Amino acid sequence: MLGFGTAKQQGKALIDSKGKLFGKVNIIDALVVLALLLGIGAFVFLRTGTSKQISQVTAPVEIDMIIRSLSVGDPKVFEVGKETSVVIRNQPAGNLKILNVKTLPHQVTLVVNGAVKTVADPSDPYGKDFVLTLGGTATVTNDGLVIGRVKAKIGTPVEIEGYKYILKGSIVDVRKQAAP
Repeated sequence: MLGFGTAKQQGKALIDSKGKLFGKVNIIDALVVLALLLGIGAFVFLRTGTSKQISQVTAPVEIDMIIRSLSVGDPKVFEVGKETSVVIRNQPAGNLKILNVKTLPHQVTLVVNGAVKTVADPSDPYGKDFVLTLGGTATVTNDGLVIGRVKAKIGTPVEIEGYKYILKGSIVDVRKQAAP
């Protein structure tokens, strides 16, 4: 039987008149210590007991990026076969190899006498659009390919840096290649 009387009234009470458990420990202190121990135990269990082992599957990947209206003196600034440093969504993603470079004239659309025409941009005669194909390895996940620690998806902003350039563009295609 639980009682709150003195030890003389009921023999040995669970909680005495001073609020001490078994006459030795304050009940509030005991509850605080118990709550702390439960909290630490739950934290340890959640951090280690429920971690999932995710298999890291990597695959060769190619991405196409477009750089629009680039005025460049040396059209061979992008050397096929060389590596370039890549930043995706402002996060470093490592180095990728330049596999292909396609140069396109920078075009603008004009409406002349009700007809739509595409012509070279007269305001930037040296401007060209570049489509670069970059290759490397990526981690395959359920929702896309991850290069470095960043998801590579169409429309994602990309920055590349080489010896002579730091340029921004965006991804226009992502392809997972068959393993060699």
